[in-house]
Amino acid sequence: RPFFSLQKRKRLKPIEYRSPDGEAWVRVQAIPDYGMATIWDADILIWAASTLNRMKQQGLNDIPRTLTTTPYDLLRAIKRSTGGRDYQELQAALLRLQTTSITTSIRASARRQKAGFNWLDSWTFDTDAETEQPRGMTLTLSDWVYEGIV
Repeated sequence: RPFFSLQKRKRLKPIEYRSPDGEAWVRVQAIPDYGMATIWDADILIWAASTLNRMKQQGLNDIPRTLTTTPYDLLRAIKRSTGGRDYQELQAALLRLQTTSITTSIRASARRQKAGFNWLDSWTFDTDAETEQPRGMTLTLSDWVYEGIV
């Protein structure tokens, strides 16, 4: 389903999709300051899903919605460069994932006919006070995303 913008430049025009049978529909909207989450931003969600899946395979009982890593490790895991600008682009991607608004009938029940969510509920970047270098980060998946993964 078309959950992400396929273009690299900022997309503000909503995506509206309805399946041929009319059963499934998706509406994706962007906040003008950040634009819509892109297919390249989805790499972060793929990393999160892989991390949660690995935890599940290791037999962890309490799989967290909030993941902790470092910006460097995340950039390396999603096959991105690790220069100064790349950290800024990572923060921009996190903002787009947090602010893109999705409304859909996917995974709806008879009682709940549609759901609204953002990809991320929150994220943090921890920096060294002296050098201002990124040291750690967290990202908290939305309930809808988390439930879909686990």
